[in-house]
Amino acid sequence: MKKLRFLSLILSFLVLSACASDGTGGGLSEREGGALLGAGLGAGLGAIVGNQTGHAGAGTAIGAGAGALTGALIGESQRRQKQNIKSELRQEMMQQQYQGQYAPQPYTTQQPAAQQTQAPVTQQGQEIHTKYNPRTGQTFPDRYKYDPNTGEELQYLR
Repeated sequence: MKKLRFLSLILSFLVLSACASDGTGGGLSEREGGALLGAGLGAGLGAIVGNQTGHAGAGTAIGAGAGALTGALIGESQRRQKQNIKSELRQEMMQQQYQGQYAPQPYTTQQPAAQQTQAPVTQQGQEIHTKYNPRTGQTFPDRYKYDPNTGEELQYLR
């Protein structure tokens, strides 16, 4: 009867832990979720092994601790992997933005080829800066979408 209560307690603990939301709006992080799941699984396995040896309580405690540690390490590994993928994607987007063939062309109506220009140019041959980074205040030409130094999205000057 004790085994049935213990297993139902473990099962309800695992079911309730699945109710946590994944994301930035709250809930558990990957590390916390992994630790929780690992602790539950480790406690269950520890109870089974401990019961066979006659020390179910000690087996449960050892299994829960080892499972929590292992789950937290796996969860942290997943979090870092996601972060690296986001960083790589951001870097790739910035590289594509500043290559000539991928640079977005400004919208123009159909004009003769002699009248089309790539960017507004001043008397001295410098481009006019029409975008800026709100955090740093640095300005950029219209052809830039992201700040090449920080990767932040640029806004138009008002």
